[in-house]
Amino acid sequence: MNRLTGIGVVLFAAFLAQADTLTLSDGREVKGRLAGFNNHQFEFMPLDGTPIMEFPLKIKSIIADTPIRVDMDTILNTYRAVNFVSFQEKVVHFSAGGENNTEPVIMLKRIMVTPPPAPPQPPPETVVPQARVSPVGDPRGISPSGAAPRDWVRSGKWKEMEARDTYLISKGEEVDIESFLKKGYVNIVHFHYPKAVASIREGNYIETLVAKRGNRTVIQRIQCPDFNAPICVALGIKSLPQFWFYDSQGNLVTKLTSRFTEGDIDEALKQARRGGR
Repeated sequence: MNRLTGIGVVLFAAFLAQADTLTLSDGREVKGRLAGFNNHQFEFMPLDGTPIMEFPLKIKSIIADTPIRVDMDTILNTYRAVNFVSFQEKVVHFSAGGENNTEPVIMLKRIMVTPPPAPPQPPPETVVPQARVSPVGDPRGISPSGAAPRDWVRSGKWKEMEARDTYLISKGEEVDIESFLKKGYVNIVHFHYPKAVASIREGNYIETLVAKRGNRTVIQRIQCPDFNAPICVALGIKSLPQFWFYDSQGNLVTKLTSRFTEGDIDEALKQARRGGR
């Protein structure tokens, strides 16, 4: 098995639910998954499983369905764990730490795609419940159920929790976030992408922390269907999920946009509870 075929099989299995778009210079479009860049050629795995290796001059664009975590080496720079967004007009567009960046393809040496771990698959009869949240647009911060959250478990199936202190403030439409912040409380704004395992997993972890800390911390959830959602366009959001932490005075203290370890979340919440000090 050659290198491209080996990479392609892994990526095709891991990213089957996503479909990037490769547009060739002759106008032909191919749906599939970016597999990397090596030997001056982009590697692309179409949904039919037949690998494509093509030089940039023969490619009009590559648009990622959602940003792809990659390591990237150029002649002058080295980037680790950044998000590939697109290749257009001979320029690679990517984001890191909430900042958008570009590199001309003539400087590019290699792109190595890092596939995320595939989540455990539930049995066919399993029904994944939706999170129980307050009505969209309700700024009062009142839970409709008053139910305590289920325990967050590392093993088993990842499901969205039913949390008492989580309020849905947008389903992708543009909103004034600050008008929804609950006064006197630490507010965590979760830009939730339901297709991402990390968004469900870390969202569950945060909801468990909030439940254990009493009623002085709340979560304001923004459910983002894609990057074209008005709220994402308005705020320039190019990576999902994201977690923004506000202190009890309504000041934005910390943004987690590309790294979400439990230690990062714990520290961000601690800073917000201290008022950013």
